[in-house]
Formats: sequence, C-alpha cells, structure tokens
Amino acid sequence: MPASTRNAATSRASTQIGLVENRDSKNNRLSRRTLLLGGLVVSAAFLAASVCPASASSAAMATDVVTFRQKLDEVARSRRFALIDIRADWCTVCHRIEREILTHPSVLQHLQAVPLVKVDVTAMDEGNRELLAHLRASGPPTFFIVDAATGQEYDRTRSVGSFSRRDLVRRLRPFAQAV
Repeated sequence: MPASTRNAATSRASTQIGLVENRDSKNNRLSRRTLLLGGLVVSAAFLAASVCPASASSAAMATDVVTFRQKLDEVARSRRFALIDIRADWCTVCHRIEREILTHPSVLQHLQAVPLVKVDVTAMDEGNRELLAHLRASGPPTFFIVDAATGQEYDRTRSVGSFSRRDLVRRLRPFAQAV
C-alpha cells in the first residue's frame, strides 16, 4: 500500500475514534501543537481525577448506619477487608488526603485489594452522629481497616487526622497481601 494511502487510512481511523494527529509531513513526527494539546488533555484528565477521587477509586458512600452496613455487605461479597474513610466536604485535611494520598499509584494498587468505603459526615445530622458513634469516631478525617463481613476493626489500623502516603501503604500492605 502506498504511503499516502496508508496515511489517509490511518487518519480516517484516528478521526473515527476521536484521535486526530497532526504530523509533520517531512519527518513524520507529531507537531508541537499536537504535543502541547495532548499535554493539556492529559493534565485536564489528571486534574479531573484529583478533584473527583471517589470516581477514580470507585468508592462506596455511606451517611448512616444502615447505608454503612449495606456498603460493607457489598464489599464483603468480593473482598475480605475494607478501608473505612470518614470524611466531610468541609474538612480541609480530608481534601488533601483525597487529592494527594488516595490518588497515588501505590495507594490505588493496595485499594484494589482493600476497597475504600467512604463515610460522609458533611451534614452532621442525626444519621451521621449515630454512624460516628457506631464507628467510635469523633469526626473526620478518620481511617481504619475492618473485616468486611463483620465490620470488626483491626487493631493498630486507625488513623485520626493527617497521615502520610507511606503510613497508609504500610497499614494496607498486610491486608492487601492476605487477599
């Protein structure tokens, strides 16, 4: 197949799947414009994932004891352990944890084995207060690992307040390896 026909076919196929490549015809290299635009698209996708880490980690949300137990039951069907994340929209440390720690590749790798169950106490209504009492937590941010079937918390896995990525990975590692 001649090069011009092959390039036209490739261009049509790329356009059909939403990819358009600008190539320098002399050197068959991507143009600076395409590279810059590609970089912007990748940056925008990264920012979107950082702003909305719940979708990135496909986390379950609970706001009261009933929904918490339902979410834990869902996790227990396929996993042995769950990482509980007590958070609130008004909690600035929670936002930092979501943006900088929960989206890190090493943490995401462990969260495949130990799914995240998010407890949202933004409203601080009666259901939120009952759930916090049930989980023996004073408020966000609080993280700990539980047996997904029973909801029983494992010793020395609780973290209240800020923590490092390394600390979270260190706490998740034995549970991720036990799967």
